[in-house]
Amino acid sequence: MGIAALLLVAPLLLQESCPNCLHRGVLPCKAHVELPAAEEEPGPENPVLYCSWAASCAACEGTLWIDCPRCARGERTKEVEERRSVIKAWMESNALERELDRPVPRLETNRFRLVIDVKELPEGKKKLSGHALAHRLAHDLEHVTALVAEHYQMNAQDYRSKMRMWLWSTLATHQKAQEKFQGTITSGDFKLLGRDPVFSVWTEPTNFDTVSKVRENFAHNAGHMLLSNAFQPNWVGDIGGGWLDAGLGHWYEYELFAHTVNYCLEESALLENYENGQWRAAVRRRLEREKDPFLPGLLPKRSGALSAAEDALCWSFYDWLLTQPGVLRKLMIDIKQKMPAREVLAQHLGMDLFATEDAWRAWVAVNYPLKGDEPRAPKGDKKDKQK
Repeated sequence: MGIAALLLVAPLLLQESCPNCLHRGVLPCKAHVELPAAEEEPGPENPVLYCSWAASCAACEGTLWIDCPRCARGERTKEVEERRSVIKAWMESNALERELDRPVPRLETNRFRLVIDVKELPEGKKKLSGHALAHRLAHDLEHVTALVAEHYQMNAQDYRSKMRMWLWSTLATHQKAQEKFQGTITSGDFKLLGRDPVFSVWTEPTNFDTVSKVRENFAHNAGHMLLSNAFQPNWVGDIGGGWLDAGLGHWYEYELFAHTVNYCLEESALLENYENGQWRAAVRRRLEREKDPFLPGLLPKRSGALSAAEDALCWSFYDWLLTQPGVLRKLMIDIKQKMPAREVLAQHLGMDLFATEDAWRAWVAVNYPLKGDEPRAPKGDKKDKQK
């Protein structure tokens, strides 16, 4: 090889053997100290696709990598450049920011688009930043999504859109977003369900002003939103599936936090928390005490017309339905077609409504305690509940 050729190749050899970046062409950005890098970079264990807090970093623009100052390019240079372009496009395409005429702190996962427009919220005696809360919620909501996928044999094609969930620091901003994207104005939380679900709430004192309250509320409403959007996108709560809608909302909140304290009742603001949100013993005692069938009275009611005590029964019935493989998907699809609940239950469970109630009651007697809230699964039976 001639001297001229060697001179041309030498920079490439030096570039490929850069000891500073180990041939990658990029180095980790050290500006991200609030959360571990693993929380910002999409991966098998991290559901976050995009994060505006990370993307606002001037050094890396959300990629978590900066160019190596000692070489021109490396093995990961192209990958990081492409990621930077994708993040930039995501940051620039947001109708909510255009409507509010300001940046909005947001985060996106596979199934959710979150806005957490708060600086921080109390968590016990400490404070949690809005950024950290957004990531906490991302994990909660994708956990609910995974459970729904398992229980309903879901895949990505079963959904029509991503769920939008917003938390605002002021009532004024909440109402401005509502007016444009929900077509209404309320002083409390509000959600639109169906084809393009959107939930909006503000840090209303005593209701949604702590980390735990927000997490529980978001998890509860995520179940409603996901299953209103899936299959044929419409909400079953007022077309004969109120019992199913109420049961599922409570079930996923309960599974995640070991209690359920949120209600979608028309009079929910006036309710005390039923049985402190732990229902197994209360439901078992009630079923043993009251022998008249409950299901015939529950099935016709809309979600908002159910009482808190009836919500607990719907949650328990949903808990039992999870022990019937493959049934929930069929029930949801048929009820979205406005088929009568009594008929679809009989069709897919293979028994009439009274036999169904007997089976549910018998299962509760075996699996729920009379005191406390720990499930009493039969010994050796590992399939009594899908999770």
